[in-house]
Amino acid sequence: MNSDRPGKRPFAADDNPSSTKKSRQECQFGKKCYRKNPAHFQEFAHSHLSDIIKNWKDEKCLPPDLDPELRKVSNIVLDQLKIVRDLHRSSDMNIESSKPTTSNKGASPKPVPVQTPQNGSSIKSMSLTASQKPPNGSGEASAAQAEKMAKVMKEATKHHGDVQAKLDAAAPYYFFLTSIKDSPQTHNEPLTITFTELLDGGLGELDSSLQINFMVELGWLLAQYFYTGNRFKPLTLLYGVEDDDLKEGKKLPSNVTAVKVKMPTAFGHHHTKMSILAYKDNSIRVIVSTANLVESDWENRTQGLWISPKLPQLSLNADTTSGDSPTQFKTDLLRYLNSYRIPQVQEWIGRVRRADFSSVRVFLVASAPGTHYGPDMTLWGHRRLKSLLNTHVTDPKDSRSPWNKWPIIGQFSSIGTLGPDANSWVCGELKASMSAPSKPLEESSIKLIYPSLENVKGSHDGLLGGACLPYRRQVHAKQPWLTSYLYQWQSNSRFRTRAMPHIKSYARVSPCSNFLSWFLLTSANLSKAAWGAETKTKLPGPGLRILSYEAGVLFIPKFVVEDNVFSLETGSNQAGAGKRQEYQPFSLHYDLPLRAYKSGETPFFYDIFQE
Repeated sequence: MNSDRPGKRPFAADDNPSSTKKSRQECQFGKKCYRKNPAHFQEFAHSHLSDIIKNWKDEKCLPPDLDPELRKVSNIVLDQLKIVRDLHRSSDMNIESSKPTTSNKGASPKPVPVQTPQNGSSIKSMSLTASQKPPNGSGEASAAQAEKMAKVMKEATKHHGDVQAKLDAAAPYYFFLTSIKDSPQTHNEPLTITFTELLDGGLGELDSSLQINFMVELGWLLAQYFYTGNRFKPLTLLYGVEDDDLKEGKKLPSNVTAVKVKMPTAFGHHHTKMSILAYKDNSIRVIVSTANLVESDWENRTQGLWISPKLPQLSLNADTTSGDSPTQFKTDLLRYLNSYRIPQVQEWIGRVRRADFSSVRVFLVASAPGTHYGPDMTLWGHRRLKSLLNTHVTDPKDSRSPWNKWPIIGQFSSIGTLGPDANSWVCGELKASMSAPSKPLEESSIKLIYPSLENVKGSHDGLLGGACLPYRRQVHAKQPWLTSYLYQWQSNSRFRTRAMPHIKSYARVSPCSNFLSWFLLTSANLSKAAWGAETKTKLPGPGLRILSYEAGVLFIPKFVVEDNVFSLETGSNQAGAGKRQEYQPFSLHYDLPLRAYKSGETPFFYDIFQE
């Protein structure tokens, strides 16, 4: 199962915030709603919150007679109450301010200045007028609402600083984690980034963008473009999960083109998370991510992103087959985009063809649905990874441990049906691909990170932190052997132990935890649908059957640090360190050594939300 969180209806792209006094539909999730986006509360009524507010005296704590179910998530309820209270006050004020007066009749709306954040963000200073529509497409806003929007915009961009300097400092890996709302230490971490920073003008003046994703919360996404001064820039969306906003294309802003990717089977998902940003100077930038384009994925969940350098346009007389990277990233990206066979992607295929990818030092490892035969088997899924490892990874002979003792560490947010025993797939074909080109590994040499129930209970959002972890008890009952391979989620070094991981990664790590043979950041969870399962038919021959679209980037040391391993700590004191000593160490998002499940501990099961 690839569902990333409980179903919910995102707020519509044309909802009117001024309608809070009108009759509104009750939120379908009632007391189980955990949203904290003001726009959601503008659209939907939450009668249980309104009832509490009537007698809410101490705004720092909840009433003693609060429903026990709500008290379990008291931190979320408290935030929701403050939002609803503020909306009530704002609505009352808007009714007064909307009354016409002779002094302003026919006058132009007064602009409200939006200042550039003081910490040096390069987002341009903007002005909002009382007649401008907020990013969700609603009707006229009052001056008070515009002023409030200005404050929201400043808050959304306050951590930007010099984004280009941040990107430069992240070389040669360009591997970032998302900021965690409730972990202040992450806000100033050099390798932390926010969504609005990706659209910051300091990285280039945006011309248009392509967003490829599984889930899209349209109102939230358009707000991010609005906050960064890119509200009217052409935006193309390829998405997997249908929501109400995207179903009703007539409501989309004129600059937005949205295409639902049709899957060949009901068991596959359009699960890729990728962005291509085009700039006014004809350059582009590629971002490969693990986050859906929904608000909750960018709040208290650990997510990963690789951000490419700016890729300039080739000279006009250059052959469009030129401009590839040493890793053939351009070739592989074109193959992936062409696999869609969607007319709206053609413009972006042309942009990629005209771009110079020579500065890229990672490989693209993607999955596309279908059964791939012959040479095509090595172009997709785990067989693509195997082919690249066989070709480019070498035995780190200066290591103290034999290479076949280096474990594979997998980390993911969802688990599929894997078979009755470990050798059915995980320790069969998947391990064979990930251990290439070394000798076969022992079963104990594969370690899998997945949050336990105790992990989730201790998260920033309590049990709701597990909303992005859709593993089911019924599935686990068919594969109990998996528990012996599982390890806790722990990220104290990156201040993210309490931020449940939606990031997916796979790596080969030395037994001493000092070195890395390779690292893959990807959208692919631990499932056959994502990675593929080998078929053994006589005709047309062996194949690899994949059900989903996925995309990830593979870091191989010789292309990134000119050596055969990455260092995981500063000043690794091994002989023959070679070129890698000239580079900063690779920063993992989890702690080493790993911590195994205790006796009796279980993975977090999504069923808890239905119990």
